[in-house]
Amino acid sequence: MIEPKAISGFVENLPEQQLIEEKFKEIIRKNYALCGFTPLDTPIIERVEALTAKGADDNEIYGIHRLKGEREDNTELGLRFDLTVPLARYVAKNEGILAFPFKRQHVARVYRWERPQKGRYREFYQADVDIIGNGKLPLFADVEILTTIYNSLKELNFGGFVINMNNKKLLQGFLESCNISKIAETIAVIDKKDKVKTIAPMLEELELSSEQIQKILEYIKISEEKNNSEILEIFAENKNELLQEGLTELSYVFQNLVKLGVSEDSLKINPAISRGLNYYTGTVFETFIAGAESMGSISSGGRYENLCGNFTKNPYPGVGGSIGLSRLIAVLQQLENEAILPWAKTTSEILVLNMDEELLADCLEIVKTLRTAGIPTEIYLDSSAKMKKQMKYADNKNIKKVLIFGGNEKENGTVMLKNLEGGAQKEISLENLVSEINS
Repeated sequence: MIEPKAISGFVENLPEQQLIEEKFKEIIRKNYALCGFTPLDTPIIERVEALTAKGADDNEIYGIHRLKGEREDNTELGLRFDLTVPLARYVAKNEGILAFPFKRQHVARVYRWERPQKGRYREFYQADVDIIGNGKLPLFADVEILTTIYNSLKELNFGGFVINMNNKKLLQGFLESCNISKIAETIAVIDKKDKVKTIAPMLEELELSSEQIQKILEYIKISEEKNNSEILEIFAENKNELLQEGLTELSYVFQNLVKLGVSEDSLKINPAISRGLNYYTGTVFETFIAGAESMGSISSGGRYENLCGNFTKNPYPGVGGSIGLSRLIAVLQQLENEAILPWAKTTSEILVLNMDEELLADCLEIVKTLRTAGIPTEIYLDSSAKMKKQMKYADNKNIKKVLIFGGNEKENGTVMLKNLEGGAQKEISLENLVSEINS
């Protein structure tokens, strides 16, 4: 016999967990659509040359091949590790057809070969939104992305969260003002600041001077200790041109987010946010659950000026954001957050008891009436089962209401509606059944 266990890092939900995941996906998709983002899907399999076009780690990519027989061609294939690189290929392929700015949403699974741990899987859901421009993309697109992410997280109603936002130009300009030449390598180290006790030894390996290292550590400390207005004032004194450009863009995005109704309590200007991926060029952000920052970011993204550059000569700047749906749910489960506590094990709201084979036709008519009215209903399958067993089935699946239809109810043209939470029951005429349930 084959052992029926799932592969490490690949999650299989219980019914109640799956319902929570579906509920979250529905809320996110709705909010994305409200802001004008059109659903899009791309194949989970891409050419490896496309997946690695922006310097992705080959070690994290799952390769695809036939178990037997030769391949039709020599093309190497792999599973997508995010939803942004496939988007870049898609835009380049359809650049003559799409209407720009192109706004898309994509909620789907992605795959990464990494060591499984709490909140980190090898197969997981991401919920992405992106805006792609043709030739240029106004800075207000960054505001749209962050507003959409904020509205989605707010409606998920899991509690407080803070969007930490920065601009890559501010960070790069600061490093320039410190006369640091290895800017990309230094940013990659800064991106690891929350994973180690101190990044000083890694900065020393880059041959930075003690004075430069101290300035970087102070820069990170400012991000942690100062409020939004204080940070803007502090960096206004730095004369580096690139830094000032980033600061102006950051201030613009922040101010317009507030105008669109984003709570200032949910925004943190954090110049130490770096997003180590090299394709980010402007706005960058990471989002943390309040009080659970050590558990990592649950949403992130930023602006990229040339993501499609490997697929077309035409410039297509973009900005995007992603909610790590699987990670978010995992963190909430660790926190035992009320937003994801089990609330049902089925979509059914009502169970019609199957008391007598001779009354089955009448019960099916009731089921048809309720389903036609949009009320999720199921009927117990076995008419020979005792009422106690049928009621236990409803209780085990957290179905809140049961309908009892027996001989007396048939004679009276009624049905008994029983609420399993409080035990109250009420006899209702069949003609008023739908309106009574809806009320």
